Amino acid sequence: MRRSTYLKAGTILAGVATLALAPVATAQDVVEQEEVSSVSDIVVTGSRIRRPNIEAATPVAVVDAGEIEAIGSTNLIDVMARQPSAGLGSSASSTTNSVNGQGLATLNLRNLGSSRTLVLVNGRRHVAGAAGTSAVDINTVSKTTIARVDTVTGGSSAVYGADAVAGVVNFITKQDFDGITFQTQYGSADGPQTYYGSVAMGRNFNDDRTNIMGAFTYDKSEGMLRHERDYAMSSLAEIPNPDKKSANDGLPSFIMARDVYTNTQNDFFTPVIVTQVGAAKPFSLTFTPDGKLTTFDRGQILYDGQGREQKLSIGGDGFKLRDDMLRTPVERFGGEMQLRHQFNTSGNVFSSLNLFAEAKYFHMEASSQARNGTFADTSPGRSTGNAYRIYADNAFISPELRAVMAGGALPIDDKDPLKRQYFDISRIDTDFGIRTTTSEYDTLRFVTGFDGSFNNGWNFEAYVNYGETKSQFVNFDRLQKEFYDSIDAVSENGQIVCRDLAARANGCQPLNLFGAGLASQEALDYSYIYTVRDDVIRQWNAVASVNGELFSFPSLFSGTALPVAFAAGVEWRKEYSQMVPDIRSQQGLIFQNVQARTEGEYQSKEVFVEVNLPLLADVPFAQYVNLNGAYRYQDYSTTGGDGSFGLGLEWTVDRNIRFRGNYAKAVRAPNIGELFNGGSEGYADFADPCDATRLNVGKYPANRAKNCAALGLDPNFTQSVSTKPSVSKGNENLSPEEGETLTLGVVLTPSFIPGLAVTVDHYDIAISDVIASFGARTIIDNCVDSPTLDNPFCGNVTRGPDGNIARVVNQVMNVAEYTSSGWDVTASYRTDLASLGLPDYGSLSFSAAAGFLDELTYDPVPGDASVRDEQAGEAPNPKRRVNFRMTWDYDNLSLSYSNRYLSSVVRSNQDAPGTYEVWKAPSWTTHDIRAEYTFGNYSVFGGINNFTDEAPPQTPFTWTGTSLYNGFNASIYDNLGRYMYVGVNARF
Repeated sequence: MRRSTYLKAGTILAGVATLALAPVATAQDVVEQEEVSSVSDIVVTGSRIRRPNIEAATPVAVVDAGEIEAIGSTNLIDVMARQPSAGLGSSASSTTNSVNGQGLATLNLRNLGSSRTLVLVNGRRHVAGAAGTSAVDINTVSKTTIARVDTVTGGSSAVYGADAVAGVVNFITKQDFDGITFQTQYGSADGPQTYYGSVAMGRNFNDDRTNIMGAFTYDKSEGMLRHERDYAMSSLAEIPNPDKKSANDGLPSFIMARDVYTNTQNDFFTPVIVTQVGAAKPFSLTFTPDGKLTTFDRGQILYDGQGREQKLSIGGDGFKLRDDMLRTPVERFGGEMQLRHQFNTSGNVFSSLNLFAEAKYFHMEASSQARNGTFADTSPGRSTGNAYRIYADNAFISPELRAVMAGGALPIDDKDPLKRQYFDISRIDTDFGIRTTTSEYDTLRFVTGFDGSFNNGWNFEAYVNYGETKSQFVNFDRLQKEFYDSIDAVSENGQIVCRDLAARANGCQPLNLFGAGLASQEALDYSYIYTVRDDVIRQWNAVASVNGELFSFPSLFSGTALPVAFAAGVEWRKEYSQMVPDIRSQQGLIFQNVQARTEGEYQSKEVFVEVNLPLLADVPFAQYVNLNGAYRYQDYSTTGGDGSFGLGLEWTVDRNIRFRGNYAKAVRAPNIGELFNGGSEGYADFADPCDATRLNVGKYPANRAKNCAALGLDPNFTQSVSTKPSVSKGNENLSPEEGETLTLGVVLTPSFIPGLAVTVDHYDIAISDVIASFGARTIIDNCVDSPTLDNPFCGNVTRGPDGNIARVVNQVMNVAEYTSSGWDVTASYRTDLASLGLPDYGSLSFSAAAGFLDELTYDPVPGDASVRDEQAGEAPNPKRRVNFRMTWDYDNLSLSYSNRYLSSVVRSNQDAPGTYEVWKAPSWTTHDIRAEYTFGNYSVFGGINNFTDEAPPQTPFTWTGTSLYNGFNASIYDNLGRYMYVGVNARF
């Protein structure tokens, strides 16, 4: 079947090529300023008046080099994050607590996932930045050589291939650059500082038939810790309501409070005794940093409506988050080269023939640190995250504690062969070393090929593309067995040693937990290590295409000649990815994380065609009517063959008004991580929905109560600890996702207001067979919130004999659906002041871009409304996003003001009335100003972003919720604060 398809497609291509005597330039080619081609409308060069939006059936948002500079950011991800269509991707503020992937910058159109956003450079694919994914690291694209960035939202797989379900972002570089440019910039944000420098050199020679451009960029952004921002230290939390006595009393189950801290671990990194020791109650004793026994101030202990003590208090000496990161420090440098050479064509075949080549290398380093080092929680036991078990003969026990122990019998460890007495302690081990990760990335990319045209007017392009990303992640980790051997210390012949003889023979050194900073370096060196994970991604891509005019025919009623344009091509691509964790991580020997080795590859073979068919021209109410169609067939070595298509209509009434519409079917093949991930275990912090404090919480509390009872859990069940193992796995039986996109829009360029352009577009996106990884918390909640326990989620949740969740398996599946709809509105206006009857003091320009989100719905089980997640209007999906900029240019001076608006969001749309006290983040607006003055070949500039220093709205966390360690939402709000910058540009 596939062979037949390819033969037919190949026959068509061969016939067209023979007829045309030439191949054609692809739809990705960039035409020169103000030029428009019927085949390349989707990526035509734009201007400040959004010319691509006016000339394409599919809406195209354009950010040019001037606008990039005006924003004042030194990296492109901060520029793109301001666009209304951009969702939450990876950034310096969202990779702060990751075990790997720190500093990555990825794009996520419409908040439909980074894997559904295709990133191109000059219309060509770019190697990914994160192993196992298709997500491109935007840090490897320097703003130094960027001419503009085009964003096409909606399915574009027929033109560009798979992964373009949500849309395409195309970074277009400067061409034929001649001269030298230099830029340097320094910025500060009341703590973190930024440094940026770039130089680009280009030259035309050989009678301007050859151009070579080279560029170098250096960029450093310092990190920021939680304690550097007051808003991040308020500890706003949702706590159980002590007045909630019954499910039907009308009171919320959770209310908000500030200054909320855990009351089971202290803030000075010494043990808190969990077990009753003598007459001392649990959690009543702790230690000073120098090891002296003292009482533990738990603050105002919180209780739920049933009078049950919680692990939270207001105030007191409980552990406070302060040393985790709000922004990841990133340092990067890289170089780029471009070559273009035009051959002399004196034969009878070519009218032009060009060689082009691109090469780049970027190196990036980033780091992060977790909220603490290692830790022991409050549940009895010896395993990861649980309380440290201390036997009564431990040699580091102080005389004061032994005196307390003498006041009553200690419990006996029944699992211990010696049946020894013990007590348990909880501890934050920051004094042993904060858990840090350093990440290094090296990215290479080479592109070379030929383009040109034949004497008959047909065009062609053929190129090969190779990209490679190597990354290394170094983590500060703990060897579990060695650690537990080292804290089990006894005294022999007046010397403190490890109890276990085999461990002692292996070099075990006793470790003192009873204080802060008392452990010997030898003991720490025995059990704390650095683990290394090495990743590699490789991409091979080859494309050949033709385009040109098939024929012309006279338009009805007017006789205007209408050219029918055609493009077609073939593409081959191979993707390879490998993730090799440290062998000790693979074996599960370290604290918290078990990572499996993942390796895989796939190939695709594709053919594509596109036809541009004009229907009418130069008749009343139809200056131009055009129909565009595209089709692509792709055959993946992993999932087989599939097709995608697009159909667009443009109707230009006159110079004042134009309508456009586009319908597309797009596909996304599963990436290597989704297919071949061998199963990596991590630990997640989540709330057990069957806990008594949450039994009546959720959209369907009746389902939850019934299902928890069916699991054999008492209504008064209390989970022991919230940190649980979660295993993420791939699935080799995945099939491609399918997306359908409809866009309808109008473009207004009223002749009675010269310089004004307005676009209004409606979009509707539906994605089926979504490749979804639900997350441990979602799996657990959906298991008991569904109508019965017979659902796709409960089989992935394992509970222990005590009823507590023991393990969650999170395997990707083709089960979900995404739907999204809304409106995009842009407006731009430019005018000279003199034309308004004002003094001739230069020109004013205004631009605005707004996004209005009507729907963003995630259906993990299509047809089951009980688990539907309606995300529009909840963090991080505001329903309204608006950017506005005003610029005044006069002689050599340019002044601009801009602002960014995000509408209010709620915690969740799924909360049943009365489950949570109403939380609503207010709308958020920031204001930026900038000035630039040019003199000769130089210009100086400076600005203040967020000059009113607006802090991001704080998101309350549930005390066992996944946002515990954020306390605010840095995902969509810029958490840097007021940022001031100055810089110099030079051009020769």
